[in-house]
Amino acid sequence: MNIGINLDRIFLAKRRGFLILIFFLSLSLDVHSKDDWGSSYNLLIKGNLDTNWFLLSRSNLALRQDNKELFLGYTGVSLGYQLNNNFSARLGYRHARLRIADSWQTEQRPMSEIYYANNINGWRFTSRSRLEFRILEWRDDDIRLRQEFTFTAPWQFTKLKMQPFFEEEIFYSDENSRVEANWATLGVSYFVAQKTKIKFGYRHNRQRIRGEFTTRHTIVLGANFFL
Repeated sequence: MNIGINLDRIFLAKRRGFLILIFFLSLSLDVHSKDDWGSSYNLLIKGNLDTNWFLLSRSNLALRQDNKELFLGYTGVSLGYQLNNNFSARLGYRHARLRIADSWQTEQRPMSEIYYANNINGWRFTSRSRLEFRILEWRDDDIRLRQEFTFTAPWQFTKLKMQPFFEEEIFYSDENSRVEANWATLGVSYFVAQKTKIKFGYRHNRQRIRGEFTTRHTIVLGANFFL
């Protein structure tokens, strides 16, 4: 019995160590390449209005050019309704400012989304399908579909009970009839308090600039508050 328990512990420790190794190796990818490096800082606040209705606010600041240039900032709010244990629907608005060339431009973004969450054999799986109606100052308006999948592992490590996660998000433009960006994110998340969650990780960002795909390596930091 003790041998079996010890083997399980060794296997679990190796598995956790392997995930940590992958995470830190991903941070060092293409350090000496010509690809851009940046960072993204996210704030999410969710508050329940009653049993089913809730408000959800997201804000973000993002840097590029080796973290020397602030190029994006947005804030917004959504009204959500919990359809059942797994599905919720949200309607919202986001106000964004983007640095295009050497000037700041405004984007107004009404949006709707369907969110799905479930626990499968200890793994937490979420899917977010968002439709964004982009009203742009610098070019033609656009409708964009964003599909995000997130997998959070059941394993916990360190006293903070950190859990590794992986996210994949695809951006599809209706105006251009093509995929405009793909985000692959690997990181860890943990609760520093009962209703406060911290996330950090590395994002491999592939996006079109003037029609051609370019790569940006992004360090992602986020804080989620559940009121």
